[in-house]
Amino acid sequence: MTIFILVSILLVAALAIALLMGVSPASQKVKVRTMYVGAALMLVAALIVCDHIDALPDFPSKFRFHAVWVLTVTVGYLCIAIACMEKYNVLKRKNRVLEKALTEKEQEKVSILMERQSKQQQTLQKGELEWFAGKIKMFSEEEQKAILASAYAFAEHDLILPPSITVQNEMCSQQELMYYVYSAFSNMGKKRSDIVSFLCQVFKAYFPAGESAVSKKMPGLDKVKEKREKEKNSSKLSS
Repeated sequence: MTIFILVSILLVAALAIALLMGVSPASQKVKVRTMYVGAALMLVAALIVCDHIDALPDFPSKFRFHAVWVLTVTVGYLCIAIACMEKYNVLKRKNRVLEKALTEKEQEKVSILMERQSKQQQTLQKGELEWFAGKIKMFSEEEQKAILASAYAFAEHDLILPPSITVQNEMCSQQELMYYVYSAFSNMGKKRSDIVSFLCQVFKAYFPAGESAVSKKMPGLDKVKEKREKEKNSSKLSS
């Protein structure tokens, strides 16, 4: 009976140490090594208890030491479980740090890419608006300012703001105007329907029939690009 009490106390103490070690602030290596040593000791203790059970004469003594054997095995499994949990937690923390680092790096790449795209888009818009401004020189200075103000709002903010004055000039035809507007804004990536709306609202005097009529008259994108390319080639040859 004395041996049973002593062994039980030692096992309970080992169980308490294992639980305290699991929540202690010790390093991962110390915890894992301690748990593995504890598991090995419990294995040895279980074998000794088995031999001792065989040597006991009566059933009550054997039953008590069977309970001791179960407790020994339980403490051993607990030590292994704590060691595995510590390894898992360390691996999980490392994965989180790695994911965070990768996420920050990806965000940095996206920010750089967006900044580059923004600069490229601004350069493209500036070039196309300058080209468009050069094409509407036949309008009066006041009309040019009103048209370009609407063009800037459409290019930069997708806003279609009709000018405060009526824009109309007999020197510029409908076909030319559609080509100038469609060429400039299609190169900026604007939708055909939005460009049609811009034409009808900014140049109401040119297109009184409405957007559906303008959409039918609007030249195809391929023809517009072909004409634009011919202009570029002609300007290169002349220069």
